[in-house]
Amino acid sequence: MIEVWVFLFIIVFIKNKFIQHLKSNNIYLYQQYKIKPFLKHKSSWLPLFMLFLYIILEILYFNNYYQISEYTNIFKSITILSYFVLICQYELYDSIYDKFKGKGLKAFVTSPFMLAIVCLFIGYVLNYIAIQANSGHMPVFPTMTISTGYTDINEFTKDSFYILGGYDSKMIPLCDIFDLFGYSNLSLGDLLIRCYAFVILFFSIKKLNEKIINKI
Repeated sequence: MIEVWVFLFIIVFIKNKFIQHLKSNNIYLYQQYKIKPFLKHKSSWLPLFMLFLYIILEILYFNNYYQISEYTNIFKSITILSYFVLICQYELYDSIYDKFKGKGLKAFVTSPFMLAIVCLFIGYVLNYIAIQANSGHMPVFPTMTISTGYTDINEFTKDSFYILGGYDSKMIPLCDIFDLFGYSNLSLGDLLIRCYAFVILFFSIKKLNEKIINKI
């Protein structure tokens, strides 16, 4: 999930730079987002702790400790649940549109939480389809991760959950075909699951900054 946080910081940085440019031209339409208050707030500590564990996990992978891969799904589940702290803290179950805020079902359906859950659900469904089509395995198509040492093709066995992908693999577009800068192999479903985290993080920062502005 580290790539989600990095992408988030890049997006916020670009947004703030764009707002600074507008302000220099006397255009005051948007407010800049401060990240430090978000990182310091106790509601962020659990997701940050899981991020720290994720980094350790990646380091272990790079050092050929592939035995921990059997616990990957448990780790992913705990990580996903850790973001619910942010959902509750910043009331992300309320609408992103002012006209629907506090209006029951309409507010819930148009909330960041709903958008995040849709991404998460579709992501899991796509992964499930790929796994079921390949007899309970997820085929991996490594490229850069072989050269970086993240993936060792000799560690793949017919009995392992992750298997080396080939032309005989089924539903290849849904398998782990995305080699992420040489340190991870992801599927389309995995990318959507990361969108879940991004949506929650982005709107948490947005909500916190709105509260700070309202207090001024």
